[in-house]
Amino acid sequence: MKPYDIKHILDASMDYIESQIEQKLTLDMVANAVQLSKFHFHRLLKAATGQPVMHYIRSRKLARSLAELSDTSLSIIEISLQYGFDFEQSYIRAFKKEFGITPAHFRKHGRQELKIVEKMNSSMASNLSGSVIFKPIYVQKPTSYLVGLKKIISYADNEQNCTSNQHGNLFYNNYSSLIENKVHHPDKYIGFTRELDDVQSYYLPSMEVHSLATIPDGLDFEIVPANQYAVFKYICNFHPMNLTIHHLDEIWTFIDEYWQLHSDYAKADCYYFESIDSSYASEDYGEVDIYIPAKAIGKTAGTAAIDEH
Repeated sequence: MKPYDIKHILDASMDYIESQIEQKLTLDMVANAVQLSKFHFHRLLKAATGQPVMHYIRSRKLARSLAELSDTSLSIIEISLQYGFDFEQSYIRAFKKEFGITPAHFRKHGRQELKIVEKMNSSMASNLSGSVIFKPIYVQKPTSYLVGLKKIISYADNEQNCTSNQHGNLFYNNYSSLIENKVHHPDKYIGFTRELDDVQSYYLPSMEVHSLATIPDGLDFEIVPANQYAVFKYICNFHPMNLTIHHLDEIWTFIDEYWQLHSDYAKADCYYFESIDSSYASEDYGEVDIYIPAKAIGKTAGTAAIDEH
């Protein structure tokens, strides 16, 4: 299958939504318009907009309807029907939930400050060889316990032979099923890396577990301290188990440049890990969340951390 450009799909889907905003849009309609599976399209747009697809569409309908309320004499029921709401009351309830006031109040008191959802576009993501990476969110994660199969990997060998990718696939295919007390379902893979020096790193493909009470023979463990993390989401047009050092080089180049140019945060420790949920993956779609310990370095650093659990 020919790889597709995810950033192009983002722009095409947003353009389609805007062009059909007065229709009764469905998830199937938009996914079909950009020729992506409904499941993967929903994942992609939720990553891009921060909300489910249909919530985003509703917010855009409501935002677009403000012009009719301000600039036309259309009745509220006419506006509600124009934007695909089945009933006037459905529109009024959605409007009040979105903006905190009714359409009639907005119309009576004229233009006022409202927080509206603007049309999104691919500028919220950076293009990496047809895949995309999004700006980070910041989360607090408690102490976690990993069980896996460690390996010391030289950067030079990894660059030439994709050693970490081979080792990760070896663990996932042959050892992951032996691990008990998993926190997540069996498809959730953690690739933990600790930088040792300028020539090599420690790599532990692993599963997160509730405790270290039972560790299968031959496997290793890591206790990851509670920390604040910057989490960069990478969405690719291939299965994430095919992620290589070359993709990671692109990702890390973006991360380093992003923090230098746009962020009040910097890397806070010598480890990081990628989290891959294969239940979301297919031959031509994958998601990888890269967790990097982050510390505030600027006066304006105030992004609210959220608790992952």
